[in-house]
Amino acid sequence: MAPIDKASIRPVRTHEDVDAVITWIETTRPSMSVDTETTGLDYHAEVRLVQFGDHQVAWVVDPHRWPEVIHRLAAVSTPLVAHNAPFDMLHLARFLDAANVVGEVAALMERTTDTAILSHLVDPRDSRDGGIGHGLKNLAHHYVDPAAPDSDAELKAVFKALGFKVGEGYAKVPINHETFVTYAGTDAILTARLHEVLTKMVADLGLEHLSGFEHRTQRITTAMTARGFKVDRAYAHELSEELAFDQQVAEEWVAANGVTNVNSTKQVADALVARGAVLTETTPSGALKVDKTVLAGIDDELANQVLVAKNSSKFLSSYVDPMIEAAHIDGRVHCRIKSLAARTGRQAISQPPLQQLPSGDHRIRSCLVSDDGMALVAADFSQVEFRVLAALANEQAMIDTFTAGGDLHDVTAARLFGERFTPAQRRLAKGVGFGLIYGGGTSTLARQAGVSDGEARFAIEKFLRAYPRVKRWTRQVVEQMKYGEPLVVTATGRRIPLERRFGYRAVNYMVQSLAADIFKGSLIQLDDAGLGEHLLLPVHDEVIAQAPVADAEEFAAEMATTMGGHLGPVPITAEGEVLGTSWGDKYDRT
Repeated sequence: MAPIDKASIRPVRTHEDVDAVITWIETTRPSMSVDTETTGLDYHAEVRLVQFGDHQVAWVVDPHRWPEVIHRLAAVSTPLVAHNAPFDMLHLARFLDAANVVGEVAALMERTTDTAILSHLVDPRDSRDGGIGHGLKNLAHHYVDPAAPDSDAELKAVFKALGFKVGEGYAKVPINHETFVTYAGTDAILTARLHEVLTKMVADLGLEHLSGFEHRTQRITTAMTARGFKVDRAYAHELSEELAFDQQVAEEWVAANGVTNVNSTKQVADALVARGAVLTETTPSGALKVDKTVLAGIDDELANQVLVAKNSSKFLSSYVDPMIEAAHIDGRVHCRIKSLAARTGRQAISQPPLQQLPSGDHRIRSCLVSDDGMALVAADFSQVEFRVLAALANEQAMIDTFTAGGDLHDVTAARLFGERFTPAQRRLAKGVGFGLIYGGGTSTLARQAGVSDGEARFAIEKFLRAYPRVKRWTRQVVEQMKYGEPLVVTATGRRIPLERRFGYRAVNYMVQSLAADIFKGSLIQLDDAGLGEHLLLPVHDEVIAQAPVADAEEFAAEMATTMGGHLGPVPITAEGEVLGTSWGDKYDRT
């Protein structure tokens, strides 16, 4: 393949250029790559440039000056290629028809291949974990042309020369600036070339079935982003004021007690020690640890007030204020849903990161409400990670519990501590299981369960004796990483490279990855059943949707039934429920 500097970038600036680019668009070709430059990263950012092309040429268009070019691009049937497709296709869809973004983006995504998905299937690791990463420039440098010019650095130098910060440069740089146009066109060419390389690699690795699966999932989650989730703006403003007040009062209290900065680990630790608190855990640098888990375990008002201040600040900046800002335009928040994020294949949500909300929170969740005449409903998988573990390990005792419809944590607690187990013992038994799945050790379990290391070690040993096939399977998985190829190949065929010294993580990858695929499969099942247009948000193992109030109970039950099934001998079950008019209603009741 020719070096990138042999390619051609053609800005569209005259009517003759328009005629030429439309002729190019209408010429039959295997695919064309598409990219956009926008005023920012949020959903409502405006498109400044649209660039598209193939491995040899890129056209760069101002869509506001030449909208007919963009409409023609959307009208032809040529397959499209994009890197992080949901971002570009959502912005294109809004430009094409802001009143019908869901329909427009569905049509665009139906014909789009995302090179970010292909790169993740080839190697799911980030650059910090020993992989190439999934950014276009890193991938292109590795797979396409190591000598390609660093257009990112060149453009940022332009921003600096013009007196713009990086965040505002994309919105303010002159639209015909040569470096900006070159940067835009280069991305389209790199994407086209990357697509050629990665498509072959995915096929050679036998991962085409996962590519189809992931692209289908991505289309469903991108429609959710376009659909958005209605914000109760009046309530959100009240909550913002309440949180700001709580933060101010707590910060004033701790300042009067020697802590002028609640984010200063040293100040907080010194003040707590001076008040008689015993701190034993340290950070890697040797400083006393005073994270949220430590503070929550200290019976001292200073620790409590520091937590109030930090939590209020976090809730404001990460959730409530971003939702208020997003809702200014259309009354909705349009979260970015990355359907393929973690190396295991799990999803991630940003703007705002709603999957990171504290469990049990109702105040923030109550900002999100159903549309008029609708009720929010949800379907949530029941203990899906443990069902996956039971199937992979072929642990008959667990399988019998699930087949009988029992609660595994109750059964496990009874096996470990007897039929008269306490709530604390049930939490400990549950924690052992999650520690096994997530790779937590004895000290982690002890801290989370509030028991000694000895008690935690004893519980782990009893758990492994109670479920011998789990112990045998986990040992086999870890030993394969030690003595075989350090590569986890999951039940669905995902390939996750792993350093030998982290072989214990293989169990987590096997379980979490299959659980993630089961969840994604359920989204596809819901869509196939005609329920897709009601889906609003996927959060962990739960799907939030809305339905007409009169049909809500039936709809929730249908969601749960549709998501259910079997993994070998293990039943996979989901529980449907009507939440109410707000997402927080469920949590406010409990």
